[in-house]
Amino acid sequence: MKNSLKAMTAGLVVAAALTVSAAAADFDHCADALNQMGLFQGGTSGYELDRAPTRAEAATMLVRMLGKEADAKALTYTAPFTDLEDWEKPYVQYLYDAKLTNGATATTFDPESKCDAQMYSTFLLRALGYSDAAEGDFTYDKAVDKATELGVVDMVNCDTKNFLRDNVVAMSYTALSVEPKDKSADTLLAKLVADGAVDSAKAQPTLDLFKNFKEYESAATKQNDVSKMAMDMDMAMSAKLNGKDFMTMKSKMAIKANMDLEDLNKSKMAMDGTMDIEMDKSLVENEADAKLSQDLKYYYTDGNMYMQLGEDKVKMPMDFSQAQAMINSTKGVSSEPVSAIKALTKSGDTYTVEYAPAVMNSMMDTMLKGMNMDAVMQGVTFKMDTFKMNATVKDGMVSAMDMAMGMTAGAEGQALDMDITVKANVTATGDSVKVELPADLDTYTVPAAAE
Repeated sequence: MKNSLKAMTAGLVVAAALTVSAAAADFDHCADALNQMGLFQGGTSGYELDRAPTRAEAATMLVRMLGKEADAKALTYTAPFTDLEDWEKPYVQYLYDAKLTNGATATTFDPESKCDAQMYSTFLLRALGYSDAAEGDFTYDKAVDKATELGVVDMVNCDTKNFLRDNVVAMSYTALSVEPKDKSADTLLAKLVADGAVDSAKAQPTLDLFKNFKEYESAATKQNDVSKMAMDMDMAMSAKLNGKDFMTMKSKMAIKANMDLEDLNKSKMAMDGTMDIEMDKSLVENEADAKLSQDLKYYYTDGNMYMQLGEDKVKMPMDFSQAQAMINSTKGVSSEPVSAIKALTKSGDTYTVEYAPAVMNSMMDTMLKGMNMDAVMQGVTFKMDTFKMNATVKDGMVSAMDMAMGMTAGAEGQALDMDITVKANVTATGDSVKVELPADLDTYTVPAAAE
């Protein structure tokens, strides 16, 4: 029974905090979309997203993103580089003629050397019509910064320390959603379609997603910009332990928040509600032990989370500095990364968003580490398997969310599979929202494991 309770506790931590496990970002869905439109190809071993891109591969992608692959293949190779394979020559020739790339030396291109984030950011900015020539729009050494400013680089799609083909497809996909410098179309993809470089029928699903995303992003951004908000939240979870029915949980919470958008650690939140847990009867000695009802009270202020669970009062440091840095680095760009979304459809005033679980795992893991949650999660692994949300928009702002998640937790050799639903409704915004904190927060104690 002790092991079961520990696994249950791990599950409740996951459900309450929506935590996930460390996992490398996986942008297969972006690669699939690019492949469908003829903008990205794999090799005999598939997409090979887990390895670094080469200079030749980056050059090929740039030509495709410029919509000039057909023009490139019509060229006769006359460039001075003697170290290119036959398939590489048309792409390098086109870029050489257009003065968009240089060789490693006067006679070598060094096609197999690694392409880094700076180089690929430069290539994508050029595809969007920006120049790094003298008196141009950006300088090569600041390419990543410029790409971030324009929304080509965001909090998940670019790893400057370990740049992979995974990042290439994510950044390329994101760049297709960005407006070109000459404003000849709403997105780079629409421009490629208009120029005849991408088949319109093959591009239409992605064009539709980008259109829905911009509308949804605007509504989500308006909600994110609200600093004072009250919300009712209902959560339900069913769990299986090692493949067998284990427990169900239902929770109702009333949440009030006064967010300091410039310094999240100065925010104040109060959450008040109840939690009802029912264990599978085969796991307990009598029926009474199968059910547990618990009042919950959570508070956040001055960089600490305070939790009152029955008679227990616990204090946990929770630093939002890293989350703040991620938000600040993308201010004015996007409320969330388009590369994290697998599908996005619209029906009336409701947007249905399906997220890529691997991307969400990586993003949340990074943020949780920055919030000093490692001690809470020690010895427990989490993985999000599915994440889908219906977002209802009212007066131009997301006013209600209905989320469904499938998650797996591992602890002490046991596997806990969870299906979680969360329904949230915004009930008030503005100065009418008052966050009230108890006067005895100084009596809450930090668990030894977190000290």
